[in-house]
Amino acid sequence: MAKGKSTFASWYCKDCNTQKKTTAYNKKNNDKIAKELSMFCKNCRKHVDFKRKDTKKGN
Repeated sequence: MAKGKSTFASWYCKDCNTQKKTTAYNKKNNDKIAKELSMFCKNCRKHVDFKRKDTKKGN
């Protein structure tokens, strides 16, 4: 996992609002952080845009 002061983000499907994965990033060093990604959703069975929601612990 990430070391130091990291911010965790969970990725949620826009259509069915299910969580896909959790990632960690450093806000200070990253100027261009993605707010939306296109990934495959198992529940929708298609490629959908996923939105990022910042969390404290990664859950």
